[in-house]
Amino acid sequence: MLTFITFILATVLNGGPQVQPGPSVSVQVDSQIVSAQKLMETGKFREALGVLSALAAGEKALPADVFMLLATCHLNLAEREQAFEVFERGMSIYPQQPVMEEFYIRLLTNYVPVAQMRDKLEKALTASPDSLVLLRASAFVEMRVDAKNDRARIVVERLVELAPDNPDSYYVRGLLASLNKQDDLAISDWEKALSLANDDVRIRMDIQTLIGETEDRRNRADRAEAAFKKGLEANLSLEQHNPASAFFYADFLARQARFDESQRLVELILGWAPAYGPALLQKASHLARLKKLEEAALAAEQALAGKDLNPQQTRAAHLLLARTYFQLKRMPEAERHQQWLKEQ
Repeated sequence: MLTFITFILATVLNGGPQVQPGPSVSVQVDSQIVSAQKLMETGKFREALGVLSALAAGEKALPADVFMLLATCHLNLAEREQAFEVFERGMSIYPQQPVMEEFYIRLLTNYVPVAQMRDKLEKALTASPDSLVLLRASAFVEMRVDAKNDRARIVVERLVELAPDNPDSYYVRGLLASLNKQDDLAISDWEKALSLANDDVRIRMDIQTLIGETEDRRNRADRAEAAFKKGLEANLSLEQHNPASAFFYADFLARQARFDESQRLVELILGWAPAYGPALLQKASHLARLKKLEEAALAAEQALAGKDLNPQQTRAAHLLLARTYFQLKRMPEAERHQQWLKEQ
């Protein structure tokens, strides 16, 4: 079963400190930056790179965003090594500047395997050992690689030490505890984070969903549902709702055999994100249960067409489709999904 922690570790690495301003920029330099940006907007990345490179050659105190633009040009020209080289040079000029560090984390997340991310973050932390952005990203990477290793614990404890009043510190430490099956410690840290979160609705949503999942795993259904409800309440107050968080509540209701309640929540989720695969698969299962086989097959095919099913859900979709098409006497489709299952 997909856990919410797994979802978080797969999708969340960016921190949220405030951007620090760089040096003042002359009118001439600003004009060249604007010119390069306009070229980039029209897809002329080679020409933009020329403008920015000339600027870099002639200016000693470049603003930080020039390095972001240079890296972006290189990436769009399929020059990954040059992108990292120029941006890491920029980071050496602007150490401990969150806007640079956050951009670096996005680069690593999108273009570098986890093992290499680990090495690059360790090197970056050597230069900026007190960076909350880099420490947080390093903590997530260490947890993805091996949550039981000492490096994960050291990084997380350093994060708490540097930011003891930041709810995110305890949120991250709770994740580490949970991954190490220390549920009491995890919930204690998450409750500490909630006490510090104030108006941070997103972290409240994540934490209540995590607590709900943890209590569910411990067969404490009442506590689990109370947490899931609070998570959904936070989710509903966000301008952009999170289908994954709400789905964990819907899945909990389905496993409690409360199918009608689960389906109402699934329909709400699909109203936010019509192509969200896990919710479509849950809908397909519900329709199959009601013997609405044609509709069930359509929903399951739509779920498979997306890219957000995990391997277990993908297998469940093929299994449902093989069974449903067999019941519909649509043998070629049934055999296609049966063949997929045999090949796995």
